[in-house]
Amino acid sequence: MKKVLIYGLGVSGISTAKTLSKMGYDVYTFDKNKEEIDELKGYDYSPISVLNLTEYDYEFVVKSPGIKPSDDIVKKLSKKYEIISDIELSYRLFPEKKILAITGTNGKTSTTSMITHILNESGVKAVSVGNIGEGILWQMYNKDVVFVDELSSFQLKNTYKFHPHIASILNITPDHIDWHGDLNDYISSKLNITAKQTEDDYLILNKNDEILQKSKNSFRANIYEFSSTNPVEKGLYLDENIIYYKDEQQKIEVLNTDELKIIGNHNYENLMAAMLECYLFGLDFVSIAKAAKTFVSIEHRLELVDEIKGVKVYNDSKATNVDSAVKAINSFTNPIIIIAGGYDKKIDYSEYVKAFKENGKLMVIMGETKDQLKKLCEEEGINYILAEDMEQSVKIALENASKNNVILLSPASASWDMYKSYEIRGRDFKEKIEKYKGMIK
Repeated sequence: MKKVLIYGLGVSGISTAKTLSKMGYDVYTFDKNKEEIDELKGYDYSPISVLNLTEYDYEFVVKSPGIKPSDDIVKKLSKKYEIISDIELSYRLFPEKKILAITGTNGKTSTTSMITHILNESGVKAVSVGNIGEGILWQMYNKDVVFVDELSSFQLKNTYKFHPHIASILNITPDHIDWHGDLNDYISSKLNITAKQTEDDYLILNKNDEILQKSKNSFRANIYEFSSTNPVEKGLYLDENIIYYKDEQQKIEVLNTDELKIIGNHNYENLMAAMLECYLFGLDFVSIAKAAKTFVSIEHRLELVDEIKGVKVYNDSKATNVDSAVKAINSFTNPIIIIAGGYDKKIDYSEYVKAFKENGKLMVIMGETKDQLKKLCEEEGINYILAEDMEQSVKIALENASKNNVILLSPASASWDMYKSYEIRGRDFKEKIEKYKGMIK
C-alpha cells in the first residue's frame, strides 16, 4: 500500500485525506495545531508527531497551500520527499476530468464564479473548486462535472505535471511577497499554470498586463486575450460599453455592459476572461451573453450592501492587495469614504492612496498598516481618521457620509491581523452597517 503524508489539516488537507483514504492509500497526517478532527471520523488515517515525520517511505507529501516554503518542517521534508499541492495531485489522480483553470493576482474568485454560472445556466454542470468552496480532491472523487479551478500562487507553487487544456492568467502584480520570499518566485508560481501546456491548449491573457506581455513569447499555448482599453488581435475587448469578439475571420458584438448586473472595468475584464474560457470550451456567444447578464457580484467583491438616504455602501473585503482595491476605487465617480488597512504583507500602498485622492472624501484607517497609510495620507493631503476596529470605522464612515457618497470597505490588505479571513471581516462590516445605519443624517 502506498504511503502518503498530508501536512496541514485545513480544507484542502481534509479533502485530500478523505480522498486518498477512499482510494486505498496508507494516509499519514501532521498538523501543528491538531491531530484528530471530526470531519475525518470513519476514515483511515494515522496522525503522527513531529518526532517521526521522516520515518516512513512516502510516495509524496501533500502540503497545505497556506504553509510557507520557508517553514522548517517543509524544509526538512523536502530533503527526502517530493512535496506537491492538492492541485497537482488532482491532475495525477484524475487526469480525465474536465477542468477550466484560472489564476491571477486579482479577480480569480469572480472569474471562477462567472464561468461556473455561465456553464450551469447553459446546461453544463459545473462546480467551482481549488481556492474556493470545498477541497478539489473530494469533489473530483465524488462528481462527474466540469471543474472550474481557482488557483492561487500558493497552490501553483508545488505543481509539476498539472496540465489544463484551457487556462487564464488575469493579471500579475506584487502580492504575497511575505510568503514567496521575492517577486520572481511569486511570478514563476503563477506562470506554472501554463508550464505544461502545448500548442494544442489555450491560454487567455490580459492584454494590458506588463508582466504577462513580457512573458508572452515564452508560452506554447494558443493565446487569446482580453482588454478593457484596447482592441485585441484575437479575443474580447471593450469599446465604450460594448464587448466585441475578434479573430482572424470576424469581429462580432457580444453584449452591452449596460445590461450587466456588475460594475467596473475590472469586473468587465473578469467577465471577458470567463466568456473566453466558456467559448473555448464549446459554448456559443449567444448562450454565453444570455447567462452573463444574470450574474450578480459575489459576496465581499464590490458587493452592494445597502443604499441609505442616497449613500451607497459596498463590501469589497476581498480586496486584500493594492491593485484590487485601486480597481474598486476606480469603479466610482462619486465621493468615497473608504475603510482601509489590515494585515501588513510588506507591500507599498502609494498607488492605493494616490488613486483614492482622485475622488476620496475620507480614509478611515485601521489595522497593522495604520501608520504607513497615515503617513501617505499626510503626504498626499488626504483627509483621514484612525480607528481601532471595524465598529469604530463604520461609525466614523456613517457619521461623515452624505447624499451621493459611497462608503467602501476595500482595505488593500489581508485580514489576518484582526480576522481569520476576509469573509469574516466582510460580514462584520455588513453587520455593523446594519446596526448603525441610522447614524446617516
